[in-house]
Amino acid sequence: MGRSFDKSLAWRERAKAALVGGGQPHKQSNPPQPVMVAGGKGAHFWDADGNDYIDYLMGYGPMILGHAYPTVIEAVAKALERGNVYNVGHTLEIELAEKLVEIIPSADRVAYFVGGSDATTGALKFARAYTEKEKVIRCGYHGWHDWCHNTRGHLPGSAASTLSVGFNDIDALEDLFKEHPGEIACLIMEPSGHDLPAEGYLENVKSVVNANDALLIFDEVKTGFRYALGGAQEYFGVTPDMSVFGKALANGFATAVVVGRQEIMDEVAGVWVAATFHGEVSLVAAAIATIAELEAKDGVTFMWNQGTKLLDGYREMTDRLGIDQARIGGIGPMPFFGLNAVGEKQSQFRRTFYEATLDGGLYLPEGHIWFMSISHTDEDIAKTLNVSEDALKRAKAVT
Repeated sequence: MGRSFDKSLAWRERAKAALVGGGQPHKQSNPPQPVMVAGGKGAHFWDADGNDYIDYLMGYGPMILGHAYPTVIEAVAKALERGNVYNVGHTLEIELAEKLVEIIPSADRVAYFVGGSDATTGALKFARAYTEKEKVIRCGYHGWHDWCHNTRGHLPGSAASTLSVGFNDIDALEDLFKEHPGEIACLIMEPSGHDLPAEGYLENVKSVVNANDALLIFDEVKTGFRYALGGAQEYFGVTPDMSVFGKALANGFATAVVVGRQEIMDEVAGVWVAATFHGEVSLVAAAIATIAELEAKDGVTFMWNQGTKLLDGYREMTDRLGIDQARIGGIGPMPFFGLNAVGEKQSQFRRTFYEATLDGGLYLPEGHIWFMSISHTDEDIAKTLNVSEDALKRAKAVT
């Protein structure tokens, strides 16, 4: 290994004494991964030891423009000069909501939340209120709340009302509705990710769900503003009854929204999902600035182009080098490259590859979909492919 993590490891020891569990478990890592971030700019971040990396996780997706993006910071600072949280609504809430109604196909009305888990849970509350049914079906990851994450400390009664179905499995979805007739309020699903929807799948899902008097909710916390400004629903041409957007909505600020059809959202307007920081000025101002920058820079097209260059480059490279354990998936704005690790030989190959790419200044998240931003330059893409090819060759040499 050519990089030192001494300062990061020292910070982690301090974290163990101050933070529960030393910090959030999904944000902890061990060498040869970055341990403690000190800052970021554009598509790069650097750790406490001064090591610089091209970032392909981008905060788990929020940084669609890039870290510390100037126009967003300026917009937030300007808005905060007039205050941040009020006891009545403010004009920026309306301005952003009107924009979301304009660009998102399923949006006639908008409800504000803070964070994706908060918003997906709010969407389920709306669906249960509207349909007067209790059970929900989930497909994908939707946050940490009890209804969808049955780990230690969860409320079993909440999770008991949640059914699960696999992606691209329309038969299993139909079976769940047959097994629970008249009991299911909604299906909440990620419309795309590592795997793309099979031809006709999303259309069939909508037909099955609505035929059973349930609501279809797209969880676009990840896909929103990347597949298209209006999300995966715009890209695939399938409009759900409600949708959840977050992450990239405000380039790192924690706002999230539930949007939906007028007849649904107006009927559930009295459902209590209120909170002090829903619609907070700084978050809304960041979202307005983020969308404006994406439109001005044609950001979605740019991310498609850059991500497609990566995918094409990895396919050509792995074919030429004969790397049969490569896993390549996703699409332009959310690509994925990884390596299978079945058995000691493949595991050693994988370890060597990730150690080498980290040494070369790449942060390639293992096992997680990647997120492109409008700050990933041609130089970043070229370096990523060059470093990755050298790493694959090094891995082949030692295995």
